[in-house]
Amino acid sequence: MTTPTTYLRGADEVEPRRPSRRRTGFVVVAATVIVAVVITWLVAFSSVFGVRSVQVRGAHLLTAAEVRGAAQLDRGTPLVRVDTVAVGRRVEKLAEVASAQVSTSFPSTVVITITERQPVGYVQTSRRDVLVDRTGAQYRTVAAAPSGLPRFAVPVGASARSTARAVAAVAAALPGAVRSEVRSIEALSPSSITLVLSRGRVVQWGSATRTADKARLLPVLLKRGSSQIDLTDPDQPFTR
Repeated sequence: MTTPTTYLRGADEVEPRRPSRRRTGFVVVAATVIVAVVITWLVAFSSVFGVRSVQVRGAHLLTAAEVRGAAQLDRGTPLVRVDTVAVGRRVEKLAEVASAQVSTSFPSTVVITITERQPVGYVQTSRRDVLVDRTGAQYRTVAAAPSGLPRFAVPVGASARSTARAVAAVAAALPGAVRSEVRSIEALSPSSITLVLSRGRVVQWGSATRTADKARLLPVLLKRGSSQIDLTDPDQPFTR
């Protein structure tokens, strides 16, 4: 019977050391921090993900160059540091812009979408016509107003702004076919609005209160061929 041989480890035979878990964990954490710092620098401070393209959407009266100029975006600015709200406000300072929305698209694009003001009438000055939108804002001077828009005749002074808003609200509520027949909308105050149509027809509108109801009634009353229409009280309109 063979006796198993037992080997004794000599004094110079040392078991290989294993890397400590603490050291491995430190290396992993350090590597993670370095990667995070590099990514942060690339995204937030370098021009790698910076502005290279500014797309403009919704511009018709304005040019894309005019919108980009108002946006004041510096090429190379990191996208994450673009203040989209501030850019939108700067663009909205353009008289023709009713609203602006700004967004970013990685890796390097800013998109500016604008809604331009739409004219519902115009006011005459000594030399040119000024377009007016549905809010009553006078926003663009033109050599001649487009056909189909009524002229607004409103007073100057303390009530000018409120009167202009009321007149513009009436014009905006009119159906397109009716608005094209309106030659002028005249008002001394927000409560005394008069529409002058083609062929000498006159509509006493009164105030801008219940304008939507009055705008629905007007096409029906016009079909009767009356030259005088009173819509001051839309519940009791009358013609003659």
